[in-house]
Amino acid sequence: MSDASDRYPVEAPGWAAIDAAAARMYPGQVPHQFTSQTAYDLESRHPLPAIGVYEALAPDHWHYVTYGLSELFEKTSPRPDLSGFGFELTFRLPRTEEKPPTWALQLLQAIGHYVLSGHGDLDTGHLVDLGGPLRPTAEPCTLEGVMCIPDPTLPKIQTPHGSVLFLQLFGLTRAELDVMQDWELERKIGVVRELAPLGITEPERLAWPDDPRRVPVFRRYALKVLL
Repeated sequence: MSDASDRYPVEAPGWAAIDAAAARMYPGQVPHQFTSQTAYDLESRHPLPAIGVYEALAPDHWHYVTYGLSELFEKTSPRPDLSGFGFELTFRLPRTEEKPPTWALQLLQAIGHYVLSGHGDLDTGHLVDLGGPLRPTAEPCTLEGVMCIPDPTLPKIQTPHGSVLFLQLFGLTRAELDVMQDWELERKIGVVRELAPLGITEPERLAWPDDPRRVPVFRRYALKVLL
């Protein structure tokens, strides 16, 4: 077994705190780890230092966790209560392949670049319109944006540099983006929690307004009928 100095060749208390949070959820599991050779370089498409991907169960899915929007190594931001931007990104996809799809890594890096380059912080309920398919491959994809929700199983953590919220991206169709843009926070989070409790993004799913199984719930939230 390697000791802490093997795992963290430089002092990285923020990184260790994220690792510890994930280890509590996935004890004994070694994640798929994707590191960037151009960390924090805003001229690069991969500015986040690393993304870990875990094999989650019930149902089987990939659980992506970013490293780099919080302060991994030392405290440099002015707010003592927040580590960096105060959050890291997560993402969930159905586990239908032996390895985590790389397009999701590119999505997380792109959103990370957006934040690091000063275009704006993200928070619960924020919608991000990507202006095109979430999965830019030859495979079909009905999703064109994401909504930010608190990760349903990774709670906010306290690190030596401040708190870190795990902010999960959930894929939305064009119809959902257009309709939900003006919804208040309670409705946005409520409809996702009811229709996709773990926030697993399904790239080929029907838009909720067109899905016979889900449209009654979506319509109820559209009409502001909250149970």
